[in-house]
Amino acid sequence: MSTLGLKLRQGALLTLALVCAIAVLAIGPLFPGAQYYAGNGPSSVAAGDLNGDEWLDLAVANEWSDNVSVLLGRGDGTFAEAVHYPAGDGPRCVAVGDLDGDEWPDLAVANSDSDNVSVLLNNGDGTFAAVVQYDAGNHPLSVAVGDVNGDEWLDLAVANYYADNVSVLLNNGDGTFAAPAHYGAGDAPRSVAVGDLDGDDWLDLAVAGNGVSVLLNNGDGTFAAAMHYDAVGYLLSIAMGDLDGDEWPDLALANKWGFGVSVLLNNGDGTFAEALQYGAGVCPVSVAIGDLDGDGWPDLAVANSQDPCEPGGASASVLLNRGDGTFAELVQYGAGRYPSCVVIGDVNGDDWLDLAVANEYGNDVSVLLGSGEGTFAGPVQWDAGIQPSSVAAGDLNGDEWLDLVVANHYYEDYISVLLNNSDGTFAAPVQWDAGGRPASIAVADLDGDEWLDLAVAYDYSDNV
Repeated sequence: MSTLGLKLRQGALLTLALVCAIAVLAIGPLFPGAQYYAGNGPSSVAAGDLNGDEWLDLAVANEWSDNVSVLLGRGDGTFAEAVHYPAGDGPRCVAVGDLDGDEWPDLAVANSDSDNVSVLLNNGDGTFAAVVQYDAGNHPLSVAVGDVNGDEWLDLAVANYYADNVSVLLNNGDGTFAAPAHYGAGDAPRSVAVGDLDGDDWLDLAVAGNGVSVLLNNGDGTFAAAMHYDAVGYLLSIAMGDLDGDEWPDLALANKWGFGVSVLLNNGDGTFAEALQYGAGVCPVSVAIGDLDGDGWPDLAVANSQDPCEPGGASASVLLNRGDGTFAELVQYGAGRYPSCVVIGDVNGDDWLDLAVANEYGNDVSVLLGSGEGTFAGPVQWDAGIQPSSVAAGDLNGDEWLDLVVANHYYEDYISVLLNNSDGTFAAPVQWDAGGRPASIAVADLDGDEWLDLAVAYDYSDNV
């Protein structure tokens, strides 16, 4: 794999599960991505090579199950079954970085209901040690990693929604963290990103809330008073990147109630021009930056959350850079139910950037493989049952091809098994009685006979 697929941008992504009641006509083709089960209520996803095999893996924060799921990449754009690690109460955002200096990426998680940050240190093999908690502020929704005080150790920045501030936790030089220092960050901060915005080689902070706040580093890991900029809508996610080729980091923000993306171009001194608005889809909640079409200009990927009144609204949108920091009309791709977060990385080793989307109400992750031209592939859809709630993959019949198992939740108490035709297509589903409205399913050899078995969680009967 080239180093392109291993480069991670600093910052973090998040979402709020709020209702949006306006429908927007989809533009362009809608293709579904490959789905992978994560946890209950995935709200954020981050990518990094967690086990040192040079393939990108995924970490997912699951708000409703109070844990983090790790899905290791197989090296071909597919992922192994999720492994779950306890986090805190209501984890809303996960960030990846080497926090203890051992050259293995660790995890930092913002926990909205326990007012703290969880740190999970990598054991050196893609598994993680027991969680350690650090105080943050009131209702943290986002966490970002970066060396803000110049000691070569990654620190943490946390956006605290109810406290109207950002907490900065400096690394003690061993993967543990000092007590937080708090800085005012405007009204209702929901996302924070880290980057050198004014060219002085010190990392600054950009915060999305009811407007945009920029906090410049004083050159010692403390921060000047916030500068505030207007942007349209309810800002949920912020990303940094040089969008117009002038070598200064610009800002892109997802506006859930503005139904678009705001782009603020850097004036070349850490101040920003008036926001430019671009349509992005129905209720955008997350934005990421990457060169999706290989032309050397950073593009935008956006997760558009499910509109309960317009089920076709849920999607991932791609806005290609015109080569001057402005963006072409969006193209939309199907994702899952209520997409909450999007991340960019080369997951299949072809040197082209792909997309991974966490689907909050679908309890899964969608993977959309990039063509290298700014378009994305999606699998053919197959009938599975009435309102499927979860899908798992495994070789169920011993032919070395992955089959699919789907839990059908709402109207019929059964699971569907779709056997692979040995070419990536699937036979008609065979249905098996389950019970109690199956909500989630896992595949594993439970009795040691080398044949994969099924474990099903039932929503209404409180059993497995």
